[in-house]
Amino acid sequence: MNKLFLFLLFAITIQSCRLGRYPQGSGGYDDSNYPNTGGTQYPRNDTPIPPAEPNNYPTNPQSRSRSADRGLTVGNIRLTDQYTILYLSFRNDRRPRRNVGTDRNTGRPIDDDGHQNIAFHDNAQLIAANGARNFRIIRTEGIPKIRGNQNLDQYGMRVESGQTVNFVVYFERLDKGLENFDLFECNDYDHLICWNIYDLYVRNPADVVNQPVPNPPTNPNPPTNTDNTPQKGRTKSGKVGEVDNTPPPAPVVTNVMVSGIVRDVKTNRPITATIDYKLSSSKEIIDSVQSFASTGIYRMTLQKGQVYTYTASAKGYLAANDVVDLSKTSGGQKVTKDIYLTPIAVGDKITLKNIYFEVSKSDLLPASYAELNKLVTMMQDNPLMEIRLEGHTDVVGDPEANLELSQDRVDACQTYLAKQGIASARIKAVGYGDTRPIVKKGTDEERKVNRRVEFVVLKL
Repeated sequence: MNKLFLFLLFAITIQSCRLGRYPQGSGGYDDSNYPNTGGTQYPRNDTPIPPAEPNNYPTNPQSRSRSADRGLTVGNIRLTDQYTILYLSFRNDRRPRRNVGTDRNTGRPIDDDGHQNIAFHDNAQLIAANGARNFRIIRTEGIPKIRGNQNLDQYGMRVESGQTVNFVVYFERLDKGLENFDLFECNDYDHLICWNIYDLYVRNPADVVNQPVPNPPTNPNPPTNTDNTPQKGRTKSGKVGEVDNTPPPAPVVTNVMVSGIVRDVKTNRPITATIDYKLSSSKEIIDSVQSFASTGIYRMTLQKGQVYTYTASAKGYLAANDVVDLSKTSGGQKVTKDIYLTPIAVGDKITLKNIYFEVSKSDLLPASYAELNKLVTMMQDNPLMEIRLEGHTDVVGDPEANLELSQDRVDACQTYLAKQGIASARIKAVGYGDTRPIVKKGTDEERKVNRRVEFVVLKL
């Protein structure tokens, strides 16, 4: 009996040690250099997580979201004065598997119990206005939020096969008027789960923008009193009676003057540029202003309490876009914002930094439009310009599949540019797959620079 007991105890101990060697899932393990801004760090824990109270996860019938991972669903979306709050649920549908590998020390087969370690990475962001506005993650509840250099096995939360976990994620508040947006937590990590959710919606009406009303014209010949009715402050006899000397109320100033200088980022010299601006919640350009050629100075009058986006462009330069946030600015204030543009030359290679596709697919997402629209503007300002679009993937995965995926993706970018009026003859599209990596070895964080879309200037 004692020998049998010792044998069983030894077998259980060996099996427990093997758990640490099981393949680990993740909640979108995408490393980041951003600082940790909050959230609770959860150690490994095998205790089942009780579901949240049902009233915390009401169904949002207006949400038309699509998740990159089939186990992730959206329960509700709420807006407060400070936050955009997403109520999410994740079900681990991985099933246990036997004989998935061999223990290096004992040579015995290893089983996979189907558990996954999940976490939310602090590079996650909401993207709205077709990529023109980003809103960073603030904190999480019910799931750990970790930095890219933190080990998922140590700081992630263990979810058993078949278990469902409810959690809440807080982001910066959406600008008023932005109602459609996407959640991006990782960009094309084929071998890991992404918490990416597309086509999210929340009711978020915009404030009314009151355009300045011009003063009525002054009549140089006011009508005289042709009957016997007394005029205000004057009796029938013509004598002046009581007069109201209360001064009129001061006009309410709602406009803000935004000005600055447009400069060449390399030489610092002023340049003339066109600046198109619009409300962050609108696709329509409100107006355009030009900077003076001699001084580079520009000025535009905007209404307080709003958030604006703009695109600055000039011949021979990369277009640039940015945000002017006047949501907390008082009327009558003056805001200074200088703009720096980068010159371009034949042979230059530029990375398009904010191009998003559905995970493992070539479907171009609306979050990419702002970046591609800068390229459209630049090619419109330089009508002789020709480029070569280049697509690249990471070294992970099948080389032939990577080559095909990279070609399909640059083709999608070329199609978008053509739809915006750029002749296809001005754009070559070449997919290189994983044949031109920037980093050949290293962690996911170090290799993520390999996944990119670039363009080379062939002619100006």
